Amino acid sequence: MSNDSRIKKPLLYGLIGSVLFGAILGIAIIVRDTWGWFEIHVMISTIVVAVTSLCGLACDMSREPFGRNVLPKSGTVLSGVSAALLLVGIWGDIEGELFWRLTLCSSIIAVAIVHVCLLSVAKLAKRFRWIHFVSSQVILGFALLLCSVIIGEIDSAAVWRLIAAISIVIAAFSLTIPILHRISKMDHHRDDLMSPIEQRNLVSINAEIAKLQRRIGELEQVKALLVEQSGESSSQQQPHSFRHTAPARTPR
Repeated sequence: MSNDSRIKKPLLYGLIGSVLFGAILGIAIIVRDTWGWFEIHVMISTIVVAVTSLCGLACDMSREPFGRNVLPKSGTVLSGVSAALLLVGIWGDIEGELFWRLTLCSSIIAVAIVHVCLLSVAKLAKRFRWIHFVSSQVILGFALLLCSVIIGEIDSAAVWRLIAAISIVIAAFSLTIPILHRISKMDHHRDDLMSPIEQRNLVSINAEIAKLQRRIGELEQVKALLVEQSGESSSQQQPHSFRHTAPARTPR
């Protein structure tokens, strides 16, 4: 479709390539029974690339055909930044605590945005749409809470209990929203509940139809021009045909 994202194919190629490469490398390591520094780093890098590709594809699924799509774009960009930081830290053997804390916080926020994007793919009826808003706020707030704990080195039993409670709430939202999506689909008075992918496909189909209609109009104009030229040429040849076919006069 013409409305596809430009980064969709690279993400798909990255996911397929990393999975195949990781499988081949894993088989080679098992056969050779060698787990050295290089093999471990390559395997971890392959996993990072695969997970980043999955996150980017998940964000692309929630992309609307119209609008700015701030959340999907920010999720894709932040996933790429987090992957780059992880690869630099892995291959550079960086031991700075601040670097790894920032990298971990960036990864947590990226995963939270991807989570929100995946939940937004499910379209709910009007009476259920408040759950989308509440769940997104809880997920993003939970990510910020984890980042505060990591950066501030907070070690409190109350904070960990709060983290556990919020995790249960997020899990409940993640299970409930797909169920409500199915309930909304069965509602007789439901509104337009097309997913972003279906909306993009519909927009692409409408664009193809409009293109074909424009092409048909151009061909109709060419056809009318040819018919007009053919009529002019036949009218010019008509007197000559009469002159040649006129009967001769008989003498008196």
